[in-house]
Amino acid sequence: MQAAGADPKLLSLVDQPQNLVSTAFGTPRPLSNPTRIQVFNSYARIAQVIADHGIAANTKAVLYDNEWFTHTPANELADPVRYCKMTARLLHKNGLKYIASPGFDLSGHRPANHEWFQQFVRAGLMKCGADADYLDIQDQLQQGTAAYAHDAREAATLLRQINPRAKLLMGLSTSPSGRLDPPDRLWQAYQDTKDIADGYWLNVPRNVSGHSRPTVALHFLQNVVTH
Repeated sequence: MQAAGADPKLLSLVDQPQNLVSTAFGTPRPLSNPTRIQVFNSYARIAQVIADHGIAANTKAVLYDNEWFTHTPANELADPVRYCKMTARLLHKNGLKYIASPGFDLSGHRPANHEWFQQFVRAGLMKCGADADYLDIQDQLQQGTAAYAHDAREAATLLRQINPRAKLLMGLSTSPSGRLDPPDRLWQAYQDTKDIADGYWLNVPRNVSGHSRPTVALHFLQNVVTH
């Protein structure tokens, strides 16, 4: 982040233990204080890595990103809630927190009315958060719209009923499904939901041209610092 031009106030905001930073095994943490997590697309892979002692010693949590998009194995896609529960048991047994991040595509293709979260709820996939420490709602395609805030409110209500100790994370992205969103769109999503969500999963993926957009994330975070 220093190389990308982050100012000291922004670094101070990010360099806190309550922030979760995905860092692969064998890679040093980019900042010293955030909580290190590792991300996997498969329960089977998590189980194998734990058996092989492949979780870095200072990792505190694991995110299970089960979705068609990330090529989760077919048997796990066929029964996602069961594998979410299995992941929770495995991680908690090994002293790790569980971040559930079930993809909306587990419920089927995006509907024509764009109400993908509603379809996700009807499919019973909020139950993936039943034993989780965090539940990430991957609603970034709706970021900056009224639907995003509506979905966040409904997700918070449902999660309190299912698992009141879990923290709700709302997804944000610099390029959701390749779309080139400006920092203002992320900022609007944050403004609309900051009193609802416990936090955010901020993703900086490669876009349709194969490039990531870290400056968009930095501009958004700079807004958080200065307002």
